[in-house]
Amino acid sequence: MSDISPVEGFEAYPTRPGFIRHNGGFFLHCERPVIGARITEEHLNPLRIAHGGFLATLADTSFGAVLRRQYDLPVAPVTVNLNIDYLGAVREGDWVEVYVTVHKFGRTVINASCELKVGDRLALRAHGNFMVWTGEIPAVK
Repeated sequence: MSDISPVEGFEAYPTRPGFIRHNGGFFLHCERPVIGARITEEHLNPLRIAHGGFLATLADTSFGAVLRRQYDLPVAPVTVNLNIDYLGAVREGDWVEVYVTVHKFGRTVINASCELKVGDRLALRAHGNFMVWTGEIPAVK
């Protein structure tokens, strides 16, 4: 695997076994509602730019991580819908940051948006709705 070193102020995002552990390499900012990732060869499509599915995973994970931390939830909320606009290519070696904004934390639904940037350049914009998980939390295997 390529170097995935974060920039200063970020720490490895802790993951449970499953999809994100195998498809991640994400870093949570120590104080701000931001997730970062270093784009490596494993994240690229045949055009040698970041795969849209990886960027969608990064956006979705960013929502969950930030909402969980910001509202002290036992697990990340469940995604109800996610809308994504891909606005520019992301390349190998780029450090990307996803900035999450919560618009409304309602009784049952959370509405939020995010921007994925490479430096000052906007590469993706997403918004979605999420539900706080109220069911039983399965044990980790």
